[in-house]
Amino acid sequence: MESDVLGEADRHLLQLVRAGDGDGWSQLVSRYQRRLLAFANRRVDQSATGQDLVQETFIHFLKSLNSFRGECDLESFLFRILRRRIIDHYRTTGQKRRLASCEISDGASGPSVDQHAMDHRAEKFGAVDDGALGHWSIEDLASADLTASHHARRREQHEIDQHRLSQAIAMITEDLRRSEKFRDLKIAEGLFYAGVSNKQLASLLSVSANEVAVVKHRLVKKLGELVGERQPSLDSKEPGLSEPGLSEPGLSEAGLYEAGLGESSCGEASLSDADLQAVWEWHRPSCPKRSTLGKYTLGILPERWSDFVNFHVETLGCTFCNANLEEFQRDQSNDSKPGVTDQLFQSTIGFLPR
Repeated sequence: MESDVLGEADRHLLQLVRAGDGDGWSQLVSRYQRRLLAFANRRVDQSATGQDLVQETFIHFLKSLNSFRGECDLESFLFRILRRRIIDHYRTTGQKRRLASCEISDGASGPSVDQHAMDHRAEKFGAVDDGALGHWSIEDLASADLTASHHARRREQHEIDQHRLSQAIAMITEDLRRSEKFRDLKIAEGLFYAGVSNKQLASLLSVSANEVAVVKHRLVKKLGELVGERQPSLDSKEPGLSEPGLSEPGLSEAGLYEAGLGESSCGEASLSDADLQAVWEWHRPSCPKRSTLGKYTLGILPERWSDFVNFHVETLGCTFCNANLEEFQRDQSNDSKPGVTDQLFQSTIGFLPR
């Protein structure tokens, strides 16, 4: 059963596709292919290569339908698959290119989080192209005595930990949006989505580094409180109970560290930042809705909202939202290539469930 993250239209399309409905698949391809092509074509040398990568993305999506449980919205899931396809393309062609979620402008020197650590933690926190969450730890792989049930139990607990962290992030970003605390929201996504350092972000926002640090401390503390609330875990004596106070906290000390909210004995703060960034990228809680981006394109957003969206797409350079904006611009200029949707549909329909 899909989570509430999915919109009604996507939920309906998924039901049709899983039932093997060709019209439903055609609608899904038509709905997403242009923004996926916009994302791919900006990162490869030839449009034909971009179209091939989008085709591979749709095929992989169909193959992974059974493992997709709605942990994120459908657009984010498709972008994640496409991003992996592009990285694979770079590797096979010998290109040493970095594929960041944000392409920061205005003189910032780039994300402060180590990208290798980011990619590793992204896979660990569900940012994988087949939709499966988590992976076995080095400790597990090295311990031949551990049973398969232990592995499964640890994996399931990790999924719970990841889900609770993503819920906490979603609650905080939604509260900041509703209260229009856009300065704090900019700081949050600058730090935890774009991976910018305190000093860099302070320069981008024309505030002091101390101000950024104070907001960061407050946000991380709130995340810790939300994640650490008493919830049932797999280690509870009565796992079926869900009322507050009936079980121990569902996130252990190890779970808190893996979620990026604990402290390691080695002081590995950069890995903690990478954890938060991986979950943020997977769920994209601060990305404006498509309707908001459309109003931004038309210049009809309220000033405070317009300023935030401008920071998100122009300053931080969110690559996913910029792909959506490019799609809007092509629609307005009637610059979409005819026949591409049909080509993608025809080349992938054979992988539809029967």
